[in-house]
Amino acid sequence: MRKVFIINIRSNSRTMAMFKNAIGAFDPSHLSDCEFVYTEYAGHASDIARDTVSKAKIEDGICDTLVIACGGDGTIHEVANCLAGTGVPMAVIPMGTGNDFARSIMDEHHRKSAEYCVSEIINNDYEIRGIDLIKVESFDGNGNLIKESSAWCNNVASIGLDTEVQFAAKNKVLRKPDSNWVRKTAYITSALSALFGNRSTEFKYKAIRGDGKAFESSSPRYTLISICNGGFYGSGFNPAPDANVSDGLMNVCAVNDVNLLKAIYLIVKYKNGKHYGMKDFDIFTTTEVTVTATGDKELRGNYDGEDFSGRECRFTLVKDGLKLAFYK
Repeated sequence: MRKVFIINIRSNSRTMAMFKNAIGAFDPSHLSDCEFVYTEYAGHASDIARDTVSKAKIEDGICDTLVIACGGDGTIHEVANCLAGTGVPMAVIPMGTGNDFARSIMDEHHRKSAEYCVSEIINNDYEIRGIDLIKVESFDGNGNLIKESSAWCNNVASIGLDTEVQFAAKNKVLRKPDSNWVRKTAYITSALSALFGNRSTEFKYKAIRGDGKAFESSSPRYTLISICNGGFYGSGFNPAPDANVSDGLMNVCAVNDVNLLKAIYLIVKYKNGKHYGMKDFDIFTTTEVTVTATGDKELRGNYDGEDFSGRECRFTLVKDGLKLAFYK
């Protein structure tokens, strides 16, 4: 099998060194079917993935190529969007800051050790299975699809406070890209800062819940809503402790508009996945949910850390939308 490693050159320096050492430990004869391509510009991972898909061959449902996304959640998102629905499988070597998607698909040993991942990929010690994807579609005030704000989401999409936090955290990392401390603390420090600003967004949401009943929210404002395929985002925040990337369901969590003291208390619970059953959280499973702006401002959100916007956003679960290599 042809193995194409797409490596984000801006990956965590320590993990990058581990990755290169792991590759260097193999005899070249074991790497004859491997290609190592380092990204050179923004969006390069997508270009490499699309080119790889165009050359891949699938016969009797079996693909002759494996694409390995080596980087953080942004790199995984880029590659997954190019492989979605193609039948070309993807593996993940977590080499970013938060590595949140990796928390839902592999154990801690693999998540923290590039050597484990590299070894098992080279030795074909993995199993390819289908996972779900979330189709995100954003629309303007006239109901027209906004293509640049629509994509596949492999992990978590959200609207509200956490989008503002995500934006602030990304800027902190961009200002000091070589600081591991900033990378590790950017999200939580940004979250605490955002709590003292405008904490709510004007929107409503509707869905057919897991119990088969139609529901439409009644409040005009919420702190946030997260739509989850995986269980973690934002460097370890755990909005969906029960999420399973292969169960055919999205886990949705909407947080009421609350005062500052309660917000501080709730965010700690939310981060640690201890918010289930609490009064100010609406938690349910669904295969489709629509969020609509109720005020003058467009919705601002993020999927897998990438920003999007629109007057209305529809999230639809697509079963087995991506083939993924799971480590054994």
